[in-house]
Amino acid sequence: MAPEAGRHRLYWLVYRVLLLGMNLLNSLPFPRLSVRVGRDRLYVRTLDRFLAANLWKLGLAEAHERALMESAVKEGMVAVDVGANIGLHTLALARKVGPRGRVHALEPDAQNFALLARGVRRAGLAQVRLHPLAAAESAGKALLHRSEGNQGDHRLAAAEDARATVAIETVTLDELLEKEPRVDFLKIDVQGFEVSAFRGFKETLRKNPQIQVLCEVSPELLRRAGAEPHELFSILEGSGLAPHAIDARGALAPIGEEKALLAAEAQGYVNLCFKRAL
Repeated sequence: MAPEAGRHRLYWLVYRVLLLGMNLLNSLPFPRLSVRVGRDRLYVRTLDRFLAANLWKLGLAEAHERALMESAVKEGMVAVDVGANIGLHTLALARKVGPRGRVHALEPDAQNFALLARGVRRAGLAQVRLHPLAAAESAGKALLHRSEGNQGDHRLAAAEDARATVAIETVTLDELLEKEPRVDFLKIDVQGFEVSAFRGFKETLRKNPQIQVLCEVSPELLRRAGAEPHELFSILEGSGLAPHAIDARGALAPIGEEKALLAAEAQGYVNLCFKRAL
């Protein structure tokens, strides 16, 4: 087993053990805290987000993805964060695009959205546009299945465990971004609902050949949402975007769909960057 895969498996084993008791722990009173990650502060109000923020701070999670953004996103670009959660990537993207650029951040969960908005407001990042919405193939209403133990695991598809649901609004990314003259970078992590989101993003993909898409690929979650993993690759590759693996420095290497899916099946998920081959 490669060292990276071994670390990934260990991380998720520890995470799953912690999650067993997190539903109860998250229900207990927790102080409103902030965690400094890089130049910014992330605001939390549950134990699971406090732990997640500290993992991000220590570079034990999302490090490859942050390295990619650091190298790929430039001043003046337009970036999109779909599934923004409490703002880790939104804030980083906003710093990179600068005041001449723009970041659209979508987060449908009201609690996460409030924390996201607070972080953006306290950082004074006027280039961020906040949207309390979920991306889907059509605009309308949907139910969000909330995870009490992991505030980063709310889903638009029914989960394996019983969850409370809340009504939310959906939007197509094509509609949301139709007035943008260009879109340069998209990060998406929506717990298996990626195929639906991409179905509502095809026109934007067509109009922006330079775009790079950072996407979490989880075969199990995709299937729970009623899609097959190959559908995700088909949509993006149909727009000329090829999958690339991301290393610790944020550098990219082409990877075939079969190899990428084998890694995703073994590890639970992989983060890939889809871009046009040079």
